[in-house]
Amino acid sequence: MVIRLQFGGAAGGVTGSHHLLDTGNARLGVDAGLYQGSRETEQMNRRGFGHDPRDMDALLLTHAHIDHCGRVPLLAKMGFRKPVFCTGATRDLADLMLRDSARLMEEEAEHDGRHPDRSDRPSFQGPLFSENDVEAALHLFRPVDYGSSFSFGAGLSITFRDAGHILGSAMLELDISGRKMVFSGDLGRPGSPLVRDHELVGEADWLVLESTYGDREHADKRDRSQRLLSIVGETVGRGGNVVIPAFTVGRTQDILYELNPYAESGRLPRIATFVDSPMAISAGEIYRRHPECFDDETRAFLARGDDPLSFPGLRLTRSRDESKAINSMREPHIVIAGNGMCTGGRVQHHLVQNIGREESTILFVGYQAEGTVGRKLRDGAKMVNMFGKSFDVRARIESLDAYSAHADRSEILDWLGGFKRSPQKIFLVHGEPPASASLASAIMRQSGAEVIIPRPGERFELD
Repeated sequence: MVIRLQFGGAAGGVTGSHHLLDTGNARLGVDAGLYQGSRETEQMNRRGFGHDPRDMDALLLTHAHIDHCGRVPLLAKMGFRKPVFCTGATRDLADLMLRDSARLMEEEAEHDGRHPDRSDRPSFQGPLFSENDVEAALHLFRPVDYGSSFSFGAGLSITFRDAGHILGSAMLELDISGRKMVFSGDLGRPGSPLVRDHELVGEADWLVLESTYGDREHADKRDRSQRLLSIVGETVGRGGNVVIPAFTVGRTQDILYELNPYAESGRLPRIATFVDSPMAISAGEIYRRHPECFDDETRAFLARGDDPLSFPGLRLTRSRDESKAINSMREPHIVIAGNGMCTGGRVQHHLVQNIGREESTILFVGYQAEGTVGRKLRDGAKMVNMFGKSFDVRARIESLDAYSAHADRSEILDWLGGFKRSPQKIFLVHGEPPASASLASAIMRQSGAEVIIPRPGERFELD
């Protein structure tokens, strides 16, 4: 029996994750994410998936970040009507993420239709998908439990394992007539807040592995909360504000969890902390509905009646008026706002207000894709463009990679070291080329496995 594997998005890059597996008895898609980054990626999202989605028998979804689930409605728009398997928490978070994504696309398309002379965007094409497409897609979702194997066609068994990345994130373990294939999804860091650590996998013949941080090590997690507190204290002492661009699912909740004990003990300066994101607020509510995903420390918080995502001084701002009011405050404050890469959303308004102030700090706590405003700031740009205008960068720019939800180089290698039987072939995806190449060299030195870095659209026959 020949098994065929085709790579789409997140091959040779970080976003737009999508792969196609043909077991001979079933054609399975794995993830259907949005490409994110520069304006050119909008056209990449419109080019489809490299195959006819109607030929797929199912989609397996690893987690709810938009670069993994953001094009599921496009699949529905293109005629896909088969089940989408994922964890229950992923289903709830994807509902939130996809509805918001459709709304933003429709608003942006309406704006572009009124201003067709904008030079920084492709010609007007309308939204990638609509809220009706989202509704059609969500009807296809079929929640599954961690560790519960289910059969799908002849000779195929599928198991979702905890990836420890965000709430509901999963690795996929497929038994194909006695041969084992594993998709890591996004592999989380051991000891991350709220969620459990990633599971170990005993064996695999073939592994599709993420490599986002394959060429670097994160700072020590044990120091990150103290460093966060120090940055806040120093900025407040200068009379400035701390602006934290954060992904609405995962990173925002992690930051709140870390600030909680400092606020409750009085060590956090007595200032307001805003979560200026309706999505992040709703995501927090979804977190509370899925305690089955929590680690022991978080369960202990809850057992003593403490909400780890709330503390004195925290303010949740859903409305635009509430958001605008933040920028009229003269007192120092913290703002956690989306989106995490500063490509849009409310965070850009807070950047405009603070990026030219030497006393303020822009604090990055997550990955910044190439071409994004966040990447330019993190790399030391002296000027950035937002809302069609240029802004001088005078604010202090800080990064805390220790808050990354992705395993770093050593953590990936440690996870691979837990295999009792190492994979014959390892395919590296979800990484920029230098990161993937560096990790490939390290894996070959450690295990001797054949490591392949596929190109977009590349197909492989496995036997």
